[in-house]
Amino acid sequence: MKELLLNRKFVFLWLAQAASGLGSTFATFALSWLVYEMTGSKMAMGSIWVSFMLPNILIQLFSGPYLDRWDRKKVMMFSEWSRAAAFLVLVMLISFNQLEAWHLFAVSVAVGLAQPIFYPAIMAYVADILPKEKLLKGNSILEGTGQVMMLLGPTFGGVLIAAFGTEPVLYILIISLGVSGVLLMMNPSSKKKQLRKRESWFTQFKEGLQFYRVYPVLFWVGMMMMMINFSSGAAQPMFLPFITDELHGTAFKYGLFTSAFSFGMVGGTILTGTLKEPRNRKRVMLGSLFISGVLFLGLAWTPFYWLALVISFGQGLFAIIFNINNTTLYQQRVPEHLRGRVFSVRILLAQAGIPFGAALGGLFAEVFSIPILFTVLGCLIACTTIVCWFNPIFERLNEKETVYIDVKKSPHIE
Repeated sequence: MKELLLNRKFVFLWLAQAASGLGSTFATFALSWLVYEMTGSKMAMGSIWVSFMLPNILIQLFSGPYLDRWDRKKVMMFSEWSRAAAFLVLVMLISFNQLEAWHLFAVSVAVGLAQPIFYPAIMAYVADILPKEKLLKGNSILEGTGQVMMLLGPTFGGVLIAAFGTEPVLYILIISLGVSGVLLMMNPSSKKKQLRKRESWFTQFKEGLQFYRVYPVLFWVGMMMMMINFSSGAAQPMFLPFITDELHGTAFKYGLFTSAFSFGMVGGTILTGTLKEPRNRKRVMLGSLFISGVLFLGLAWTPFYWLALVISFGQGLFAIIFNINNTTLYQQRVPEHLRGRVFSVRILLAQAGIPFGAALGGLFAEVFSIPILFTVLGCLIACTTIVCWFNPIFERLNEKETVYIDVKKSPHIE
């Protein structure tokens, strides 16, 4: 821990991640509240997530191969400042009393175009500045700090919205994203490390995909996450109407519910950061996801708000245990010159199910109910992890780190 705090580059990245986490949390909270306040429609809640995720996935698809050519620091700065500019326009529309529902969808699309390049860039940049033996603790600190911001953000946002409306929340998120970009400016460029022969988008994307021929288990982890995130995509837009309609809560209670999830993630990062790397990674990763599915079933039918908070905490704790181990697995195995495109393919695989889940989840909740939706989603998560547990390919999660061999030079590798 002390060595990481003495690493100037890591500290600036850490602070930038904290500011970005707070801004992103406020952004999600404010947009969700504005959409539901203006429309009162569960379908609209699902649609706003679709309007964010579709451009998100499109950018993941086409930007991934170029992240290893571009300066990763500048990519992150562009992402932060572009999102700040989009919300600045939203603030101006509110100030002049010109805001309409379609403006919220336009901002969501703009954010969906700018945000997806930030995460693969920061994951690759972390692997640039930290030695492999420090990655697990470094990831734990970054994830934990981000979750602390997400822990404070929804509760604080709920208080601000209840007292003053959405404008203060929007001002804070604009400042947070702007400050994050300034902090990133303090770090050195990664461009010199990325100089290589210029290749077409297809060639670079294909090379990123070929990595999964060497580590096919990572491909199947991505496919598993596609199913899990289909469920998450369906559930996430419904949390606001679940708290306000099913449990008769307020903006503050919705914020506290979201914060409970983040608080669980903070607990998970502390736990992961203090323990050694697991010997049985398969048991830790798949077990965490299975428990998350079981908790979804509890959330579906609880009549008590306090119990929903406890369940949300548990879901956050087990979600982050999986995420940290999954990210570390990639960082330890992906060679430096492939990190940007491989991380992008990973995120593309994982996020592909979210817009479909968001669209179908809103429709399902309108036709049936939110508790029935959560029941179906919990069963889907639990069943997916059980199937993966008995699939022999997932035994390779426990393999020791191996040397990557370029598939283009060794076509016989399967």
